[in-house]
Amino acid sequence: MAIGPVVISLPRLFFLISLIVAIFAANRLEKRTGKHIEAALWLSLLVGLLVARAAYVLTHLQDFQDQPWQALFLWQDGYLAIAGILAALAIMIGHAHRADYAIRTALLPLLVGLVVWGGFGWVQQALRDATTKPLPALAVEDLQGRTTMLDSFQGQPVVINLWATWCPPCRREMPVLASAQEREPGVHFLFVNQGEGPGTIEQYLTSEQLVLQNVLLDLGSQVGRHFHSAGLPTTLFFDANGQLIDSHIGELSRARLGDYVRALKAQEK
Repeated sequence: MAIGPVVISLPRLFFLISLIVAIFAANRLEKRTGKHIEAALWLSLLVGLLVARAAYVLTHLQDFQDQPWQALFLWQDGYLAIAGILAALAIMIGHAHRADYAIRTALLPLLVGLVVWGGFGWVQQALRDATTKPLPALAVEDLQGRTTMLDSFQGQPVVINLWATWCPPCRREMPVLASAQEREPGVHFLFVNQGEGPGTIEQYLTSEQLVLQNVLLDLGSQVGRHFHSAGLPTTLFFDANGQLIDSHIGELSRARLGDYVRALKAQEK
């Protein structure tokens, strides 16, 4: 979803709305009971987010071992929700014990937020199921000017990365995608540039010393329009039958890309 110049994915938007609902509920409950609930909720949310991130990193240590500082990139996807929820619940229960009031009073705002979040999760899955699209029969060109059809790659899992050289997060994630292309020969990685010419792209690849297969030109950004891409980078994940399984807006980390690719490969079993 695009809000002016800011692009935010639906999962993050739904999570933020759920946080706002929980904080509003805590504020109203605090005014009604006189208990200090809102501050405890803020603490539980902070601890929950940090624990969720730490748990994700611990379960993906191989992806972070070469660049461990990326564990601190909290703006990237990569949180283990159940660990964060349990940590937040523990903080609220502990606060209720110390402040000597009913645990259910402390937990109510958090549970309200979780219910709203769960409802949004159901809506998100329903939207994904209703709007899934097959690999389209759209014509693009390679760097040599040869025309190819996107649906010609059907037959094994396909990852389409919509990008541009002027896009900072696109540039940051490109080495991650390049490495994945080298590691995963059973997956087609397509780098579909949006609106730029071959000279600009080749200059960028040379300057960054990137060796990529399947760099494709979409001069009219028709692929982005077909999938209603709200911004760059956007990465689309298709199974071997050419069906869209998932999508990601924004910069991909090695760990999250690994999650998506493993899910794609699991579809083949």
